Amino acid sequence: MVKTLSLALALTFTLAWAHLATAQPANTGTESKTEQARRLFAEGVALANSKDWTEALWAFRRSRNLVPRPSTSYNIANALYRIGRPVEGLAELDKYDDMPGVLADRAAQERGAMLRGLLQDAAARVQLAITPPDAEVHVDGRRSKSTGRDRVIRLNPGPHSVRVTRDGYVPTTLEVQVERGGRETRAIALTPRVAPPAPPAAPKASLPVAVQLPQSAVSKSDVAVDSIELGAAQPPPIDDDRKRFVKRPGFWAMIGAIAAVGIGAGVAIALTRKDDGPSCGTTGTCATTQGLTVKSF
Repeated sequence: MVKTLSLALALTFTLAWAHLATAQPANTGTESKTEQARRLFAEGVALANSKDWTEALWAFRRSRNLVPRPSTSYNIANALYRIGRPVEGLAELDKYDDMPGVLADRAAQERGAMLRGLLQDAAARVQLAITPPDAEVHVDGRRSKSTGRDRVIRLNPGPHSVRVTRDGYVPTTLEVQVERGGRETRAIALTPRVAPPAPPAAPKASLPVAVQLPQSAVSKSDVAVDSIELGAAQPPPIDDDRKRFVKRPGFWAMIGAIAAVGIGAGVAIALTRKDDGPSCGTTGTCATTQGLTVKSF
């Protein structure tokens, strides 16, 4: 009897424990994920404060992968700017701008607009003139979404490979080295694989047929006689003191003057355009986002 009662109590306790175990909140995993994301975010902020932006980017991205938040996305774009990858920073900032928390927060929008301006200034811009205009452009192996003859591509500072292809044309690869905030213009014209057929030759014009008149029909008065009779002494050749144009001394003086004017104009243009690029160059002395890292998760 005692054994039976003990067995019944043990069975009841086991069932109650199983019920309690299955009745735990279903969001336990979500809460732990949030806490983990929060710790990674704080770690990223600490690394950013110590200017270790590469490690900060790693921490922010892991936090974002667990729990997406506007503050985390903004800090990712900030870190990408700091390590010289503004093109990726702009792509991350596009995600930031579309987040509901940003759309409803005026301050968050203004913060994103300021960072976007810094990223756009840091990215290099290469304007391409493509022929034919429907050719495909691949930048570092990735197809560009831009179309048409005139296209603008943004690049991170450093070396890049631009490949242009089109069916029926010989592909062309352009190697470019761009600086932070650089601006360049390049023209790329593909060559057809098969040359177009030559236009048909124009028919030759027929020559007039000479009509021979009978000897009796030609009178002496009809024949033109040269004023210098045959056998008479030929007049001396006229002394032409004119020289070939290229042998005249003034010709080369004119060429030298044109060359001097061209070189002077080129130097003036170079001096005028030397300030078109950003003053920071590759030294990183442009405006920075130091101190603008968002610290609230």
